[in-house]
Amino acid sequence: MENSKAHFWAGKNYAVVGVSDKKGKFGNTVFKELRKRGYKVFPVNQRLDLFEDQQCHNIISEIIDPLDGVIIIAGPDGAKRAIRECIDSGIKKVWLYPGSKCDDAINLAKEGKIELIHHACPLLYLEPVRFPHSLHRWIVKVLGKL
Repeated sequence: MENSKAHFWAGKNYAVVGVSDKKGKFGNTVFKELRKRGYKVFPVNQRLDLFEDQQCHNIISEIIDPLDGVIIIAGPDGAKRAIRECIDSGIKKVWLYPGSKCDDAINLAKEGKIELIHHACPLLYLEPVRFPHSLHRWIVKVLGKL
């Protein structure tokens, strides 16, 4: 695994920006997978009070526990806002889901000296990789993009 991706998963406390009350959304999948694996996970969505029976935070700075990283699964405006919150909160490791990628958010992260991963699905690198992500990872590897 690429060092930056392994380094990202070295912690235990993560926020997931973009959890949803709609079943099947990827933010929900990431949140649940991290929690299943024993990570302490904080849901962030300004439209929800609770997610999975846990307090949902409106903004990252509401989280009082120190965060090892933030996973952003939001549209371009939400991604830029979350990157700004990470900078303001001193968070240095961010994984921007490929569907959330926008040049403004990427440039803002660079300016804020954030270690940003933005070209890969986070679940392809969360060891051990489980199905169906293991199949996706194999395909990406065969195509030479891993």
